[in-house]
Amino acid sequence: MEYNFATHLFNPLFWHLRAALQNDELRFIFIYGGSSAAKTHTVAQAFGLELAQYNNSTMALRKFGVDIDDSIYSDFKGIGSDLKLDEVLTFQKHLIKTEKAKIRFRGLDDSEKLKGLSQYKYLYYNELTQFEEADYDQGRKRLRGRPGQKIIADWNPITEKHWIKTSILDKETWIEQPLNVPGAPTKYTQLDPEHSSVHINARGNMLLVKTTYKDNYWVVGHPKNPAKGFIDKHTIDDFEHDKIHKPNYYRIYGLGNWGVIKTGSEFWKSFEETANTKPVKYEQLPIHVSVDSNVRPYVTISIWQVDTGKREILQIDELLCKTPNNNATKAALNLLEYLRAKGHQDVVFVHGDPSGKAENTIDEDCKSFFDKFIATLKTGYSNVRDMVQKSAARVAMSGGFINEIYEGKMLWKIFIGNHCITSIDDYNSVQEDENGNMAKTKVMDPITKKSYEPIGHISDTKRYFIVGLLKEEYAKYIGKQKRRRPEWVS
Repeated sequence: MEYNFATHLFNPLFWHLRAALQNDELRFIFIYGGSSAAKTHTVAQAFGLELAQYNNSTMALRKFGVDIDDSIYSDFKGIGSDLKLDEVLTFQKHLIKTEKAKIRFRGLDDSEKLKGLSQYKYLYYNELTQFEEADYDQGRKRLRGRPGQKIIADWNPITEKHWIKTSILDKETWIEQPLNVPGAPTKYTQLDPEHSSVHINARGNMLLVKTTYKDNYWVVGHPKNPAKGFIDKHTIDDFEHDKIHKPNYYRIYGLGNWGVIKTGSEFWKSFEETANTKPVKYEQLPIHVSVDSNVRPYVTISIWQVDTGKREILQIDELLCKTPNNNATKAALNLLEYLRAKGHQDVVFVHGDPSGKAENTIDEDCKSFFDKFIATLKTGYSNVRDMVQKSAARVAMSGGFINEIYEGKMLWKIFIGNHCITSIDDYNSVQEDENGNMAKTKVMDPITKKSYEPIGHISDTKRYFIVGLLKEEYAKYIGKQKRRRPEWVS
């Protein structure tokens, strides 16, 4: 059955999704971006019409069944009245159907429950960031048995280390596509040219659409006639407030860029990505490397240079030495390769975790992590200086000291190279515990079955380096804190 609708009922995203659903070359359709972009509502419109017009069935998933009624099902149920499809669609508990097809809603608390998908043309993951990678993989394998089947997913972007980005998006080569939809029955199909985007992968089977509230005609109004949409002044004012006062929040939830939302309990309270990151590059100056000797998830090496004239401390790079390079010798060899690629000729200062100085009882020579690390470095550079302290600075105290630098209370400034993505994620994410230390929650490696702390190691290398670099300033800071709060430094 064919339906004719007033085109102003749909946002530009709808026309992109509508065209993609009819493209049999596509297997995956991914939609992400900011809040108030009407992503789920638009998906509901598209699947509602696929059901009513073409009898195409959809399995719609949330990670937890308890969330269905107040989220995804509510959006889908609303399309019945919005598009006046009540006469042809029947609504039941977690089910919308016609005589020949249906939209089934299911909570996926266990990926093994995802079975019997051959009757469905579409598998939809609502808020994909809430799912485990195994949940997604089960859907990929089990959606089969008929032509044109597709996986559709939407989400708000969070940490760039999320499996969606690292395991899916970053492994594709992306080709930019037009922001409008040729051949659509309206000319109002163009997404916001400043902040939205459309890409297809090189294989041609995956579409990626980024959208924001600026594409939602029920927030910013219809471009031809605002009365056909709605200008939500309060929502717009709220985003403008965040743009000025909470730029990181605006960047993620307003503009739909990848990042980490602040909780208020961060260890690096004064680190602001917009203020404390910038493009940096290697210069022919001394290099400082700061090393954390934990082997899981990697041996951590942060790389720094100091502009004494500008009093700027610059993190120019990060080396995260994962298995099989997560030991002293191989990590040092990785650093040597990096230094040679840069043509580095100047001194190399080595900072790091004092516990890495302890002799081990495994090797016959009983050499410590740093004994091996520095010895390996010296095979390529004669001018290597050991700056590892005899004892570690207190975590809370050193964190407070560096936070004051970020706040601008000292003559020095710290900038992180904006290409140091994992470092920035670490600085944004690591939390503070009740004692003012870093809260390092452990997780279990699913392969080795060994527990480890996934974040905080890069933050530790920053502490080791900056406290060692600014010894005099740090000593003055300790004295000031001792006079103010003697119990904190006892």
